[in-house]
Amino acid sequence: MGCRDAAKSFLGGLVLTIVLVVLVPVFVDQYATGYLEGLIGDRSFLMLSSDVIVNLLTWLIIIGFMLLLGAGGILKKFGIFGIVGLVVAYWLLGDVTDAFIPLATLAIVLIIGKTLEIRKRKKTGKK
Repeated sequence: MGCRDAAKSFLGGLVLTIVLVVLVPVFVDQYATGYLEGLIGDRSFLMLSSDVIVNLLTWLIIIGFMLLLGAGGILKKFGIFGIVGLVVAYWLLGDVTDAFIPLATLAIVLIIGKTLEIRKRKKTGKK
């Protein structure tokens, strides 16, 4: 990987993190929640009020963005330099310790994934 590719990966992680932390909440608060409230109206479904349904759908939208733009998505698209960009983005936003949750989640997922991969190899007998 050249210096140019590393810089692109770093900027990709930086930009995606800023989009996730700054723009996604604004989009969800200003547009998605209002649209869902208008769409659902004052209905209930399976003993769930319209407010609960709107909140559940809003969280589904947020989780979808997190899967695409979160630490796992950044690692998959941009590699380790993208993760460095993620940490720098949190530093630019004011508190680098806020990067702990995405990084801890990423580490847990990687550990579980590697453990499952090792178990699968042991079952098939491959190295």
